[in-house]
Amino acid sequence: MNAIRQIVEVKNHKLDIQLPENFDAEYAEVIIFPKVENIDFEISEEEKDLMRERVKNSKPENFQSWREIREKYL
Repeated sequence: MNAIRQIVEVKNHKLDIQLPENFDAEYAEVIIFPKVENIDFEISEEEKDLMRERVKNSKPENFQSWREIREKYL
């Protein structure tokens, strides 16, 4: 299953959503959230490369499972 995320402008309580040409489904599930935050930030290619390199060179034993984190903190 593929998901499409779009931020669209509401005009007169209506939305206009453009789907890609290869979207062949007869029905689509639509979930609408109001966009209340305006978070605009960019990650430079240099920062992306640095993060990718750190993940690539990391050791699996240094990671903690989501289940352990959830049980401990949530």
